[in-house]
Amino acid sequence: MKYVFMVLLFTALVASIAFPQAKPGGIAREAAMGGSQAGVGLVLNPYIFDDPALLLLNPAFQTNYKDYGWSNIAGGNVTGQNNVGYNFQNAGVAFSLNDSWNLGAIFSYDPSEANSVASLTPGNGGNIPPIQSVWELVASTKMSSMSLGFGLLYGTSDKDNKSTVATPAASVEDEYSAHVYGLRAGTLFDLGNGNMLDAAAALRMDKGDVKNTTSPVVTNTNYEYESSGTEFQVDARLKYKVTNKFYFVPFGFLGLASAEPKEDTPPNGQTAATGTDKFTQTAYAIGVGGEVHAQKLFLAGGLSFQSLAQKEEVTSGGANSTTTTYTATYNALPVVNLGAEWSFTDWMVGRLGYFRYIGKIDYKREMPTGTDESSSTQVPDNNYGATTFPFTGVNSGYIGTVGNLNGNYDGIVTLGVGFKFDCWAMDATVSDQALQRGLGLIGGPDNMNTFGYITASYNFAE
Repeated sequence: MKYVFMVLLFTALVASIAFPQAKPGGIAREAAMGGSQAGVGLVLNPYIFDDPALLLLNPAFQTNYKDYGWSNIAGGNVTGQNNVGYNFQNAGVAFSLNDSWNLGAIFSYDPSEANSVASLTPGNGGNIPPIQSVWELVASTKMSSMSLGFGLLYGTSDKDNKSTVATPAASVEDEYSAHVYGLRAGTLFDLGNGNMLDAAAALRMDKGDVKNTTSPVVTNTNYEYESSGTEFQVDARLKYKVTNKFYFVPFGFLGLASAEPKEDTPPNGQTAATGTDKFTQTAYAIGVGGEVHAQKLFLAGGLSFQSLAQKEEVTSGGANSTTTTYTATYNALPVVNLGAEWSFTDWMVGRLGYFRYIGKIDYKREMPTGTDESSSTQVPDNNYGATTFPFTGVNSGYIGTVGNLNGNYDGIVTLGVGFKFDCWAMDATVSDQALQRGLGLIGGPDNMNTFGYITASYNFAE
């Protein structure tokens, strides 16, 4: 058996050298090369201009990865990134319909705030099941020097509870549901001489519903609540050729989000609520960096300024209505993303990355009585958080923030490897456990993980 395995491995290596058709990359590559958490399951180094992970941000990248399938697979832990995206799994595939058009799908990748928005819904909104199955249809076309991409996203969840009560006798039905609709559009524009423009925009609509129906009608029943949200983002990058080895890469990002819970139908016997509770979020980032292409070495990195502001306005309603405002603002300068990739052989590469931000959080509460409170905290600081805010951070774009405006990104160093065999590719980060205790190959007696995150892909283009 061992002999057969060695023969198969040698054959695969020879084939990979003779036919290097694989297209490596993905979240695992970005994470290993200084990528920062940019949302749910999305980790990017914004100065790496071309990578299949960018399909999740700009659908026009599908034209570079047509007849291509990929899957992001969770693995061992990576310092500072636990439970904020690296443990999400998703997959996608794309097919070329003809020389111009491509069609594909992305499965179970949800960049939206839909679950956070749904949880705001009054009337036991916490019982709304999370949206876990999300589908996106992606189409793209290449026209001379321009590629265009479009995405249509949909996800839903629901739960119904039916019961009977004896006193007073009635049948009760509780309905909990949530959904998200999303639209994306993007372009890759070839400016000539190796220069390229990457631009994309996305709009998502989130909603959660809670409905109670009782027959016959009982006091404090038969109500309906909802919470709706809107998300919009736009981002752009430029790849400008300075020399044959160096490309200048600036980028910009803007993200807006809002949410508002409402009482559509008050419970039987109660008056309608007149107060309001509104949440808004504004995020933006600006950065400059570049790529260096040498014979067997690729470098990508730069510096950026990033800002995220979350605001909640609570209005009491009634004749003497008052408003209390809560604001939390995160600013970081500089945010550092650095990555290196070098070739060991034609079928194996090594990767090294570094990510860090130096920032501050300002928190303020403005009371109608004029009694205000404010504080300022240097970050990273794991003991601080604006817990009144529903948003978990910026969910797509070139900005590295985490839930509730806190984090532990105080200098993350990552390692990674990449393999390609014929049309197959596997990219992985090296887990903390392997860095501390050595490689465990596939596994070990104490369940030690070798790889922290894996992206597997297959290029079936002719």
